[in-house]
Amino acid sequence: MARLNEVLEKLRQILPADTLSFRDPSRTGTSCCARVGLDRVREVASIFARGGFFLESLTGLDFQDSKELVYHFNTYEPGARVAVRVLCPHGEAAPTLSDLFRSASWQEREVWEFFGIPFAGHPDLRPLLLPEDADFHPLTKTFGVVNAYRKREEIYG
Repeated sequence: MARLNEVLEKLRQILPADTLSFRDPSRTGTSCCARVGLDRVREVASIFARGGFFLESLTGLDFQDSKELVYHFNTYEPGARVAVRVLCPHGEAAPTLSDLFRSASWQEREVWEFFGIPFAGHPDLRPLLLPEDADFHPLTKTFGVVNAYRKREEIYG
């Protein structure tokens, strides 16, 4: 827990208090969740990188009013998994973390391919699984007929 406590202390210094929420890891899988803006995601990620964490996963969520990126940072300590949620307005690019975490290169390509969230500064945003000439993003709610396209507030409150 030493690494987690050090990272959380640094996050408390740079983030407003209401952006961090603590959880029971046995129920949620994460010990903490941080909500940050696109302008702070690299700063937060660099704290995790310097603290010895790795980027475990990255996924996207598509809502009617915005998109969201969810990063999971982890280290080899029990209960040290942290979620970082980043709102990404439609049409805006997120900064790449591929220079901080090697695994981010692959994961950002996947999010770009399926959710259409571009990553500014990414060295190679080619499709991984879709055809090279694909001009669609199949996990967006506007792809095909979707009846469950809701605003973020309707789901999270």
